[in-house]
Amino acid sequence: MTGRTGCLKATVVVALLGALAGAAPKAAVAADLLDTIRDKKVLVIGTSNDAPLSYIDSKTNEAAGVLPDVLREFLKREGIDAKLQVVAMPFASLIPSVQSGRIDLMGDAMYVRPARQKVMDFTDGIFFNPESLDVAAGNPKGLHKPADLCGHAAGTYEGTVYVDLLKKVAAACPAGKPLDVQLYPTIQNVFADLSTGRLDAAVVDSTLSAYALKENPGLKFELVGDYVPESKADTLCAFAVGKDANSKFVTAFNKDYAAMKADGTAAKLFTTWGLTPTDFFLNP
Repeated sequence: MTGRTGCLKATVVVALLGALAGAAPKAAVAADLLDTIRDKKVLVIGTSNDAPLSYIDSKTNEAAGVLPDVLREFLKREGIDAKLQVVAMPFASLIPSVQSGRIDLMGDAMYVRPARQKVMDFTDGIFFNPESLDVAAGNPKGLHKPADLCGHAAGTYEGTVYVDLLKKVAAACPAGKPLDVQLYPTIQNVFADLSTGRLDAAVVDSTLSAYALKENPGLKFELVGDYVPESKADTLCAFAVGKDANSKFVTAFNKDYAAMKADGTAAKLFTTWGLTPTDFFLNP
């Protein structure tokens, strides 16, 4: 229309624009996720596919793990008859996938960090997931703390805070003993290279390392027993949803999960998935 205004009198242009403005519908306000789940009867979650926290069961193609079970219990307490639909992806894709609408909720173990809180809204913390230092079976190179990694190859998976941890260690290594930091799309890739000797060490989630060894004794690595995590308080994990649009969902989840912790339901769920002692994971 603006290309034709030279052919119209100014008064006609103003009238037409006014009429169009009055007729234009207002922009739709996005529904809160809680209302969307009630309406569509489905909650689409993203996961980096890591048992026992959040993964796709290969036999059923359903969401499995302690975190999907927490979400199922939440939906039950809200009286919502809805199905969990799960989408697997690299960890680094979880936040962009919520932002783009590909998934409704980041349904995996993600640390709450200020930078992430700028683009996502997090629920209250669900559990603590401190990092572990994983090394070849028998720890042949005697690696016990971050500084020991200098002069070796260590890896983790993309999108995690462990990337920054390893980069910080690398920056402090003395001349002649550089740390070769290797990054992978998934934690499974990290475990594979650690088991075959392509990595000397890995810094990853302690829960996932312990569970992987339990389920696959053939993996040739171990957790360093005397490794001291940087800070357990900083390893609090929570669910995340789209920014500034889902306050009803966050409020409802926080209320129900507090009740789950108080009545012992959360502890039962964590015990079911081998995450014991539950006090270690559920409390500071």
